[in-house]
Amino acid sequence: MTTRIRAALASTAAVSLLAGGAAIALGAPAASAADSTANCKTSQTKTYKWAGSFGTDYTLTKEVVGDATVAPGGTVTYRTTVEGAGALISKITDFHPAGFQLTSARESVWKLIGGQSWSTVTDNVTKDGNANSVSRSGAGWTTALGAHVSFETTYKVPADAVPGTVLNSGSSFAAVLTDGTKTENPFDVCVTIREPNAIEQATGSVDDAGLGSLTSGSTSSATISSDPSGFFSDIINGVDIAKLAGS
Repeated sequence: MTTRIRAALASTAAVSLLAGGAAIALGAPAASAADSTANCKTSQTKTYKWAGSFGTDYTLTKEVVGDATVAPGGTVTYRTTVEGAGALISKITDFHPAGFQLTSARESVWKLIGGQSWSTVTDNVTKDGNANSVSRSGAGWTTALGAHVSFETTYKVPADAVPGTVLNSGSSFAAVLTDGTKTENPFDVCVTIREPNAIEQATGSVDDAGLGSLTSGSTSSATISSDPSGFFSDIINGVDIAKLAGS
């Protein structure tokens, strides 16, 4: 029975390699330097000043948290931050690439009790599918005395995203008693879709075979990279033999 399992795993790996090769052969070319991603960076900052700011500058910053490359089906995190000398921020919005699905969101705002701190707000955001945006609103968060407002969003990238594609994104904020919402969309903060690495190809193929539980817990990507032989032993020990046998 062990031989059958090893054969099934080898077949899964072969299919994964073939799929990866097909993506390379058939995928669309990388974005042209002439398109809207020409000025892309992993972080951008825009400074604003308006009549109600009394000569004080306010900044809107958006950045990619961590690696700015992501494989199809992977996750990417953006952080938008507003700073100034005392404006009350009433809304902060992240504009994400089409097809991205929100998995979590959190905010860092100053509170009377606890000061500046992070809290999870995944269930308290507004998602707009038409605008490809996720927003968080409040009665007014202060930016006085060094305080800031940060909004962090994590998304799952579509599984059919094409390697080589560069995807732009944007942000906006609204402050109490301002001359309107300040929006940068696109903001030229981009991520690039890359080819899945060997670990992602292997775990993705197992997931496609209906064995997704094998790639969680003790068989995480960290386990694979640090102990490859142990990882495959875990797979063999945990595999659903009946499923592989087709019964």
